Amino acid sequence: MTAEEMTNRYLQRLDKRLWAYGMALDQTVADIIHDYDSDCLNVTEAQWQDIAVLVENIAQANTRMIHEASDSIYADGEVSGSLLKLLELANHFARLDFSETPLIKQEAKA
Repeated sequence: MTAEEMTNRYLQRLDKRLWAYGMALDQTVADIIHDYDSDCLNVTEAQWQDIAVLVENIAQANTRMIHEASDSIYADGEVSGSLLKLLELANHFARLDFSETPLIKQEAKA
């Protein structure tokens, strides 16, 4: 397998992972809005601000701010349901490894 083929396979896998995370994030945000509209989600004003900051920084892949906003959401009140799912997704986004080395090595073995 050539380096170009390995890189293309890696990029295809990365695209699939990012697409899946993006879809999960979109659904979770929709669930949060639905829960709020249905009066099933009680969040403080500070948590709403932190939710907005969190989603924005997930989109920007800003790991430091993802952690800070997540910590603030926990500190400002109880967390459960769709909000907890958002925090779990944020943690996944913060841990994404965009380096090519591990997956290219894995592709080379395949």
